[in-house]
Amino acid sequence: MAPGRRVPRHAHRTLNVWLALSHGGRDAPGLDILPRRLDGIVETGTEGSIFPWAVSPLKVEEASDGTPICRPVFEPGDALLFDELFLHRTACEPEMTRERYAIETWLFAPSVYPDKQIPLVV
Repeated sequence: MAPGRRVPRHAHRTLNVWLALSHGGRDAPGLDILPRRLDGIVETGTEGSIFPWAVSPLKVEEASDGTPICRPVFEPGDALLFDELFLHRTACEPEMTRERYAIETWLFAPSVYPDKQIPLVV
């Protein structure tokens, strides 16, 4: 994606269901989330990104527009539902020494299902 280019809001039509199976956010990894609506996908793979699909800390700061990052504490059975525009990452600090277990399920509208993937239709 070209720098500064944003994907239109209606482009993807996806839903992520993130379900905690164990405790997370204190002594086990949790999620860092940007609790604000974005109008497009933030550019990935820029300088400072850990992975090509990751958003760099500088891009997160720009997208936050002053909104602080949140790190909720999850208990087993807690769920978070969000779309493809919800900026999030695994939260991990040195003091988080326990393992976290979670299920992450992406649901796609048939019109935007990823190429080269085998869909499960329910």
